[in-house]
Amino acid sequence: MNAPYGPNTGAAERLLDDLDHLDPGAVAALAAAGGGSFGTADDDPDVAARANVRARLRDVARAGGRLHAIRAIGDEVASWASSTVHWFPAGVAGTGESTVEIAPRLAAAPIVLDAAYAVVLEDLLDDDELDLLLAPWEGVVGSPFGHEAEAQPRDTGDDDEDDEGDAFDADST
Repeated sequence: MNAPYGPNTGAAERLLDDLDHLDPGAVAALAAAGGGSFGTADDDPDVAARANVRARLRDVARAGGRLHAIRAIGDEVASWASSTVHWFPAGVAGTGESTVEIAPRLAAAPIVLDAAYAVVLEDLLDDDELDLLLAPWEGVVGSPFGHEAEAQPRDTGDDDEDDEGDAFDADST
């Protein structure tokens, strides 16, 4: 079986599934999460760092034999960004006003692409690069790597807090 997004196809498909189910508030949060991804906050060190990593992604993908994979996931993100299909619940028809809803998706697209490319190239990127590209997505949506990623050392310690909460819950019952 051919995995369209390379060895990280499972995580990539999870990210795309989450993307298809984002509510407008989450899309707006992703659009804002870049903190100057369009150069509006030049004093933000993450903006320059993210731009440097973005400039290398094509070469990383080519060297790792995954250029086709980032193109495929990039096409999926582009389709999502230019669509209003998912903005309306089943049975509710879109109106001419639906085109107004594309703007947040287009603004979020660079951050979504960062996350999508990071997932596809996860094993080819340094931990710092991966964290930089995934942080805005994970802050709004969560890890595309599922529960396995939550137990990995690259987490920020949230698991320890959850363990304490579980112990408290167990003591209170």
